[in-house]
Amino acid sequence: MEQERESLEFDIVYVGAGPANLASAIHLQHLIKRHNAQSANPLEPSIAVIEKGRYTGAHLLSGALLDPRALDEFFPDYRKQGCPIEATVTKETLSLLQSKRKFPIPFLPETFSNKNSLLVSLSRLGAWMAEKAEAEGVQLFDNTAASAPFIENGRLAGIITDDKGLDRERNAKANFEPGLLLKSNVTVIGEGSDGSLFRQLSSLFLSENPGQRYETGVKETWRITEGRLKAGEVHQFFGYPLSAESYGGGWLYAFSPTLISIGFISSLGPDSPLCDPHLNLQRFKLHPQLAKILIGGTMVEAGARTISSGGLDAMPQLHGPGFLVTGESAGMVNMQRHKGIHLAMKSGLLAAETLFDALLHDDFSTERLKGYSERFRNSWAFEELHAARNYRKAFDKGLYAGLVQAGLQLSFPGLSLTAKAEPKKQKKLVDGEETFRPDGQLTFSKERSLFNSGVMHEENQPCHLRIKPEDIAAICLKKCLVEFGNPCKHFCPATVYEITTEPLLALKLNPSNCLHCKTCEVADPYGIITWTTPEGGGGPGYKLS
Repeated sequence: MEQERESLEFDIVYVGAGPANLASAIHLQHLIKRHNAQSANPLEPSIAVIEKGRYTGAHLLSGALLDPRALDEFFPDYRKQGCPIEATVTKETLSLLQSKRKFPIPFLPETFSNKNSLLVSLSRLGAWMAEKAEAEGVQLFDNTAASAPFIENGRLAGIITDDKGLDRERNAKANFEPGLLLKSNVTVIGEGSDGSLFRQLSSLFLSENPGQRYETGVKETWRITEGRLKAGEVHQFFGYPLSAESYGGGWLYAFSPTLISIGFISSLGPDSPLCDPHLNLQRFKLHPQLAKILIGGTMVEAGARTISSGGLDAMPQLHGPGFLVTGESAGMVNMQRHKGIHLAMKSGLLAAETLFDALLHDDFSTERLKGYSERFRNSWAFEELHAARNYRKAFDKGLYAGLVQAGLQLSFPGLSLTAKAEPKKQKKLVDGEETFRPDGQLTFSKERSLFNSGVMHEENQPCHLRIKPEDIAAICLKKCLVEFGNPCKHFCPATVYEITTEPLLALKLNPSNCLHCKTCEVADPYGIITWTTPEGGGGPGYKLS
């Protein structure tokens, strides 16, 4: 029996309060106000942004280096308006690490340069942008997850939000509240990497979706002893602790002389699930060049998130019947620069211009929304992603082959790569994976990092990680155990998955630990894990990330 729900109607609903959708909502309001000041036919649309975190910014995790190009376009006085910029890049290096040594790259190509970029806490930036959006008249609903699409007459006509107050068996508790039906003329999907609502829409409307690829980034924020770094320093690394066959690398950004961001990106996927992103970061920090900076400091925040890394060729169609797709949901990440915030913002601006055009003509047809895809193809965002389209593919044959290919691409921008080498399935765990012991000073257990993520969920609620019982029995506890040694207990940075042996062999799930990073879904070698939204308000509580 269909649950009776309260219905609210909006002209436009944004799903996700990240930089793409917040930039879009702000820019749209600017366009509307400019129009209304000059027209006898004012526009007064109702606009809402929903966010599953318990506050805006709670789920925003990044390094983060911000190219201000898009910010300059829609908010040129952002500094005067109090935008939380931590520092401007003053120095940058790129180095190859071996276990004990560092080899600086003497020349940093322009395409890798971070000149004039800003160092920001993405969670703080998101909170600031949310305040500006609300000041412009946008309604913001936090603690609200988009759990399902509402389809009417063959198009997306709104979204259904999460039910609250269900117990583990999906029975209503005393505080039960059914989710809302939020109807809209257009829904803008900006959930970030591997969004659950976008996944549902893809299966319904985007049959030619090329399929995304992902990495997992694990990061920490530290307070360190003053005098070791200067504000604005940016240091990027590749090599150690990864093998030459693996793609990934680390960073260290100085927000101030005493506050830094350090993190590591690891490549995972269903063909190469035997990786522990959290462990890679811990080993990375033990390199002498990094340890000497961190020693005596304190880790104050930790987190993890998947990164859409397929580039232009993996991007889905950006529009569909009743919806637009923005930011990392659309794959707006340049892996060559390891940047995506400016591209996400630009996608939001292009979406806003498309929505403004639709409002002017009172036409929300798919043909009208198609203008968003056309605007993107004529933008500098497309040009940037097109120029970097082959970068990530180059490393499918290993680090050194990738460096050669990347160098050739810089010298000959039109170079086309040959078909990529398919990763081979690994049959054993990374050497030393079971014997690593964190020291509690430079390196930490997953449990300790989880504590520093601010994660919390209502304990007595349905498990949002869906695995069929028959798949647990036949695959997790048999096939996966033999072929991979149950990699879920390694690739998950939050100890959500445990294999227990007492009294019987079993898979134990700890969904209240979940960081919403989505690594499990993208690295699952059998495709049997489905990540769904828990009650809104759950998940990490980032403040400095």
